Amino acid sequence: MADDRNADRPDQGRVQDQNQDSTEPSQNPGPPDWALARPELTERLSRPGRLRLALTGGAASGKSRVADLLETQGARHVDLDDLAREVTAPGQAGFTAVLELLGPTFLSPEGTLDRAGIGRAVFADPDMRRGLETALHPLIWDLLDRKMAALDEEPAVAVSVPLLFETGLNTLFRPIVLVFASPAAQTARLLDRRPSLTPDEAERLLAAQWPTAPKVKGADFVINNDGEWAATEAQVRVLWPRLLAGGSKSAILLS
Repeated sequence: MADDRNADRPDQGRVQDQNQDSTEPSQNPGPPDWALARPELTERLSRPGRLRLALTGGAASGKSRVADLLETQGARHVDLDDLAREVTAPGQAGFTAVLELLGPTFLSPEGTLDRAGIGRAVFADPDMRRGLETALHPLIWDLLDRKMAALDEEPAVAVSVPLLFETGLNTLFRPIVLVFASPAAQTARLLDRRPSLTPDEAERLLAAQWPTAPKVKGADFVINNDGEWAATEAQVRVLWPRLLAGGSKSAILLS
């Protein structure tokens, strides 16, 4: 069986090569306390007879586009980035928490948070990033609980979790679908998407996340979004029935 599974990973060596300068993170500590405090959500993420998958990948790997494809196949989609924006909207608890931590310097003239400025600041200051995560992650998790409760009877839900492995949340989801793109492709896409970002800032943003190789080891399915979009679409079409069938640990990683 192990040999058959490895045969489904024809580009595994290429993934390893692209991360050869990165050391594998220390053993994942498991779910944080704020996640374990919501056992009812854990139950909703493992509904018998219903597909509840985690979609993850590095910055600018193509998670959102893959999520759109999964929606065309019939999945409902919840994005933790969207939930983060909800909990930090003016008047929400996260908005107050951010201003208390960072001060009014990061308030825009329109009275909203200067997200671009915050992004640059937190990736230059790991302590600041950890402080924000400590304040916001429980709020995002609480909101996810409410979203998943509303979708409880849906047959298939994809949850986009950008920092799935970094936060230890990977132990709460099955199956896990990883969207892969090379660091060069990620950097180019980041700079194209956010013109105000400098190459150094893009590099720091990517460096703050786990490298791809250990994520591949922890994922059940891997979508290679490093090439033409048509190839990615083809992989999702192959992946969808396998997800519905309940397959696991048989990753797709195609050129």
